[in-house]
Amino acid sequence: MWEVSRVEGPRGTDSARVISVIETQALRGTGIEEDKCRIVTQYWDFDGKLLAENDPCAKEKE
Repeated sequence: MWEVSRVEGPRGTDSARVISVIETQALRGTGIEEDKCRIVTQYWDFDGKLLAENDPCAKEKE
């Protein structure tokens, strides 16, 4: 007989795969306190559509 245990909290990853995208990194910001210089990473598909962006300062602006 199978025993099922209840797991509290996040389940974890249900799926993962390797896909082909274009990764770009660019310097953004003017260097002042309100607009710090940082490297922004973006992910694009082959049709030029922006898929995701990682801006280290984005959460600070929200």
